[in-house]
Amino acid sequence: MGPSGASPPRGRPQTRYRNRLAERLREEAFALTVESPPLVGSKPLEQVVTEVLGLARWMEQDGRVDALTVSDRVRTDRDHDPVLVASQVAEETGSEPLVHWAGKGRTLRDLEGDLERALSCGLSSFLLLTGDALRDAARGGVDRYLDSVDALRIARQRFPDSLLAAAVNPFKYREEALWGQYVKAAKKLRAGADFLITQIGWDPRKLEEVLRWLRGRGFRAPVLATVWLLTPRVAARLLQGASLPGVYVPPDLVRCLESEGQSADRGRQRAIRRAALQVVGAMRLGLSGAHLCGVHTSRTLEELLQTVEDLADACPDLATWQVAWEEAMRHPDGRPVQLTPEGAYYLDRSPAGGTSPSASELRGFRLLRAVDRWVFDPASPASQALRALLRPVDPAGPAGRLLTRAEGAIKGPWLGCQLCGTCRLPHTFFVCPETCPKGLANGPCGGTDGNTCEFRDRECVHARIYRLAKYAGELETWERTWVAPVPDATRGHCSWLLHYRGQGARTEVLPAASGPPSTAEAELSQAAT
Repeated sequence: MGPSGASPPRGRPQTRYRNRLAERLREEAFALTVESPPLVGSKPLEQVVTEVLGLARWMEQDGRVDALTVSDRVRTDRDHDPVLVASQVAEETGSEPLVHWAGKGRTLRDLEGDLERALSCGLSSFLLLTGDALRDAARGGVDRYLDSVDALRIARQRFPDSLLAAAVNPFKYREEALWGQYVKAAKKLRAGADFLITQIGWDPRKLEEVLRWLRGRGFRAPVLATVWLLTPRVAARLLQGASLPGVYVPPDLVRCLESEGQSADRGRQRAIRRAALQVVGAMRLGLSGAHLCGVHTSRTLEELLQTVEDLADACPDLATWQVAWEEAMRHPDGRPVQLTPEGAYYLDRSPAGGTSPSASELRGFRLLRAVDRWVFDPASPASQALRALLRPVDPAGPAGRLLTRAEGAIKGPWLGCQLCGTCRLPHTFFVCPETCPKGLANGPCGGTDGNTCEFRDRECVHARIYRLAKYAGELETWERTWVAPVPDATRGHCSWLLHYRGQGARTEVLPAASGPPSTAEAELSQAAT
């Protein structure tokens, strides 16, 4: 799916397996993928492989599913290697799976090594994710995450023939969180993603919305809807405090499942019908496919697929599907299930005035932008004078160390500066990306709860970036700008010195969307903006 005529990537696989998912996407036919059982690290590898291969063999014989996707670090930070398991799936079935790769606790070198290894095994399809929060703190107390935008950009450049997927979470109900997701999705597509897979959700309006936003921006990439087989048994764990980062599970739906669990089959049929209706809904809403998760046995998968076929016949259009969906989303006593939080934000139903920066955010932004233009802009007289004065200073010498301490004393209490040595403030609307626990500079992860960080100890920094970008009229600039990660070699040094030595933050304008929006789509996008 990479650019035609591109030179072969390093690590060209010696054995090629059939890539049915790539075929379906090229044909613009509705695609189905199924996520593997978790590669739980506490289980013996042989047991995990047996579980995954059992499902993969059945899928290959059945033929209705286009790809097994092999999960990565879902249950623990030390789950088994997805490349190893995926290579055994490909060898056993002759069909190529989609390999998940999460950047949590990993570096660019890890990505390159794993992709090279995968390609040498005949694997060339990857879902690249930032990943949720690490469960175990890294040695030294500093956790590193490779942003999915960075991973996609490198994977596309180094391995241009690969099929690359990325995630998008449209099921956000605060303005800042939703726009952060859409801007990040655009960056992922511009960086090299071939298609998107949504986060888990139950709101059909959000599936329509993400398609409208993407098409309005000129993106034609396929979008697959993730469907989770949520059963009363799983709902019981949610009631006990279990959660999935970034997944909004409507509390009223959980209560409905709790009631359904009292039935003779413990709610199994209702859960399967509901999931099957979500798949059919994705078809009728115009999505390119569905990604099934929480389906770990061939018996359950067969029952679900048959129900999908039956409901597709019974719901030949969106109107009949809508009636069936509303019926499925009712409590046993007939009450409709509330699927969204109060005051839910949608692009086509935004509150008057929208969200604006606070007075303190505006004061800081205006001051810092003025300082940047006068002191750090290469064209300013002050910048030229400081460059001549500071360029000879050794960052590791006594004067360099003194300036480093001064930078930390000034910027630390005010901006949360961690002396990364490569200040990216001008490119993130003067909100330090190092104050994000994952260090993300190109947009938020999907793990927020409202505008609250996945780590639950602060507002997501990208909510602040959104407010300031909107105020400045530079949302498109935010969407089009790739901000390079901080090199490890610069950490602990003075960013001022490195800036005047020509070693400051690197940025790049990401390429345009694949095609211009239609007139109608452009009007919808403009109205939403």
